[in-house]
Amino acid sequence: MTKTPSDDPAKLRPASADEEWAKLAGSLAAHTGERPAAAKASAEAPSVSRAVLFSSAALLFAFVAIMVAGMLWWQYRQFYVSLDETDAAAAEALNRVRAEQRALQDRIADADEDIAGLRQLNASLADRLDALPGRFTALEQRLDAVQGGSFDARGELLRSEAEYYLTVANTELTLTGDFESAVTALELADGRLAELGNPELAAVRQAIAGELIALKSLRLPDIEGIVFGLGRLAARADALPLRADLPVSLANDPSAELEAEPGLGRLWLAIKGTLLDLVRIERRDDPVPQALSAAERKLARRQLQIELELARIAALRADEQAFTSGLETAIALLERDFDAAAADVEGALALLRELRNFDVDPERPDISGSLTLLRAQRTGAR
Repeated sequence: MTKTPSDDPAKLRPASADEEWAKLAGSLAAHTGERPAAAKASAEAPSVSRAVLFSSAALLFAFVAIMVAGMLWWQYRQFYVSLDETDAAAAEALNRVRAEQRALQDRIADADEDIAGLRQLNASLADRLDALPGRFTALEQRLDAVQGGSFDARGELLRSEAEYYLTVANTELTLTGDFESAVTALELADGRLAELGNPELAAVRQAIAGELIALKSLRLPDIEGIVFGLGRLAARADALPLRADLPVSLANDPSAELEAEPGLGRLWLAIKGTLLDLVRIERRDDPVPQALSAAERKLARRQLQIELELARIAALRADEQAFTSGLETAIALLERDFDAAAADVEGALALLRELRNFDVDPERPDISGSLTLLRAQRTGAR
């Protein structure tokens, strides 16, 4: 039997030894490769935990920021809704005041026409009154120059002159309320009756004396002073200070933040104040005034000027009710919309309260008794 080279035991030993060495080298290589992987895994574990922690913190801060932004958005939305409502109310009030202003302007125009008519009538009466003494003097001179002129004709002329003066006195007092002209006319009538020296006219002169006492004892208001004072106050309406938009207790007090030291403490106070100011509940006994918009500021000043102008016209027309109403409304406007603690506003309120006590239309005494007596005597004599 023939033997092959592979059947030789000596040749088979080296091959098995090489395989064992190869297996040993492979196991060593595998063992050394597992050690770096385990070290790398153990090193990556803390970094993963830190990343998770940072992600959670960032998510929490993002949630807080979203909540704060939402609260701020809601607050500003409520503010703008309230602002729109205030603007709508101010626009409606402005339209209403404009309509009232147009009506008042029409009334003022009518009052100006009435005043102009009264002034013309007063001027006409004054001219006629001034011309009468000269005319009567000329007539007296002509009567004296006429030879054989009777005394009765001169007496009749003096009676007519006295009656005319008494008529003028009643007209001045009734129509125009001119007390001084009425007093002057009564004195002229009494002088004409005194020239007659007729005892039958004693009752008429006694009635004239009583009427003069009644007129001179009246406490007449200084209408010119009242009108000038209201005019100066209306001209200063644009310079009077308005009240603050919000009470002091409702405004933010930054003194605590300013006193804090710079750094995290001041930052924390600022954040805390912002969050607390989102919603604030405060108990107040007095009503909280609403903030005045620009339109409401202009409207308050214009309305004050209109009320003062109405009071001036009422004083000129001797309309006591309209005068008192205008002053009361002006006082209410100053107390509601203006800074009552300011010196100018206090002075304006003091002036209006003082004028409120004046009677621009005092009760007029009856001075028609002397005229009635004189006419009755003339009718009886005829």
